[in-house]
Amino acid sequence: METSSVRRSVPRAGRVLAVAAALCAAPAVAWVVLVGGSLIDGPLVLGSLAATAPLFARDAAGFRRVCLATGWGLLAVSVLGFLFALFVLAPAGVVLLAAASRSRPEPRRLPLLIGALTASVTLGFAGWAAGAVWIAPYFQEPDAFVAAVRPDSPLLRSGHHPELLYDGSGLGHGATLVSLVDGDTARLVVVFDPRTTGADLAVLRRMLAGLPGVTDVRLCDPPAGNCR
Repeated sequence: METSSVRRSVPRAGRVLAVAAALCAAPAVAWVVLVGGSLIDGPLVLGSLAATAPLFARDAAGFRRVCLATGWGLLAVSVLGFLFALFVLAPAGVVLLAAASRSRPEPRRLPLLIGALTASVTLGFAGWAAGAVWIAPYFQEPDAFVAAVRPDSPLLRSGHHPELLYDGSGLGHGATLVSLVDGDTARLVVVFDPRTTGADLAVLRRMLAGLPGVTDVRLCDPPAGNCR
């Protein structure tokens, strides 16, 4: 006697949650690409890629198995690597477990709500953080002067230079941070209080231009962090 089994398709809500889980893990890859260079890069990338595995499942049973394995795996990694910032993979794990619950023959509503809430909070926070760190600074006013320093400048020699006190007290007129970056092209960066008056900024700029070997004093284009 020949028997056949009908494969149940993956519920739409489960698919949506699986996509949301992959999106929750995506900021980890973005962080590695933009900041990178630490021991957690590998686990973050692998965990983020693993979060996409359920998207390739063709039936509900396989989808549920992959979601359970991947979800619990991501949660385990996030707990074991909590001190190494691997906890950022935890939301994707939670959402995948919720997706697994939606693929059951009789899914419950609570896991769907938990998964949707977790994904919404995670993606909302990721969007806010990206905006605050990478977008908002471009709309801020300049808060630093940056100047080129010639290789023969006495400022680059070892010794005490009153004008280069780290806290800006040697320059005054609103300066709060002074740094001299020595390299192929030496530069002097002076951060000032955003509340500094125009008159003080003009004096500060003239003082910087008058330092030995200092040329091309200009306001740093936002974000000023790119100049430091």
